[in-house]
Amino acid sequence: MDLNNLIATIITSTAALVAIIGGFLVSRVVSISSEQNGIKRKLREINNDLVAKREIKLNIENYLFEDDLNDFVTGKNIKRLVFEEKSLEGIIEEDEYTYLTKEQLEPHFEQLKRIVKEMFEIMKKLDAIDTFTNFKEKANGFNYPEREEWYKRVFDAINDEISKSQSNGIFGHLHNFAPINPNAFTPNTDYKDKKRERDRLDDEIRILELQKNAQLELLDNYGKPVWIWSGIAVLIYASIVGIIYPSTLLPYPADRYNDNLTKWFLLGLFYSQLISLFIYLSIAMYKLTNKDEV
Repeated sequence: MDLNNLIATIITSTAALVAIIGGFLVSRVVSISSEQNGIKRKLREINNDLVAKREIKLNIENYLFEDDLNDFVTGKNIKRLVFEEKSLEGIIEEDEYTYLTKEQLEPHFEQLKRIVKEMFEIMKKLDAIDTFTNFKEKANGFNYPEREEWYKRVFDAINDEISKSQSNGIFGHLHNFAPINPNAFTPNTDYKDKKRERDRLDDEIRILELQKNAQLELLDNYGKPVWIWSGIAVLIYASIVGIIYPSTLLPYPADRYNDNLTKWFLLGLFYSQLISLFIYLSIAMYKLTNKDEV
């Protein structure tokens, strides 16, 4: 029996089916790649927004921290430190200060004590000074120039006590300085606005993080197209049983094999690949159209 025509037909038919299904898979891979690029672009935008908003939030938190810290470094608390020699715990308790914790205040409290010590040493060397500006010029610079406002507050607090003390009192060895200015410490009207802005940024950052997690989940799902890999496996199987193996029989040798058995074996392989392809297409269409898979 001449099986050359049958083998050629099986090879041609299988090649056509593989080309059709392969084209479908290639288009789907291109589509997934495009969707992945869109998700990655969205993730980059979200990450950029997160970086910008976190930086703004950090700046605001630093501003609020410094404002809270300055609320602690008042003339009253400076006098408690300098003239009553109260500890940090005692000042916090007496002032009923709750904005910052003791642990947050400790390093800055130590810095304030060093500033007070520096101010006393400078005052001992200078003649009477009427303003902080003149005092600053005479001092020829401070150890902590970024804390100039604290120096001014310490100056005013010490100056106020000196003006109240007698010449032979505890501060008699110091020179007289100008009295404290009651309007030296003006309230910060931007504080509440900054807090509202920080809370708004917190909400926006949480929303962006939720969006980022959703995009990452989408990207993870697109990175696992199981049914595409199963389609490639079906195509490989079809190519083996419908193209590669039958082509090894060409030209078909006469009187070597059992022609009838070979015929049905080749047809069985061809039918098996058809069944595999139709099962795969059915599953793929089900996954694409089933709402539960969304």
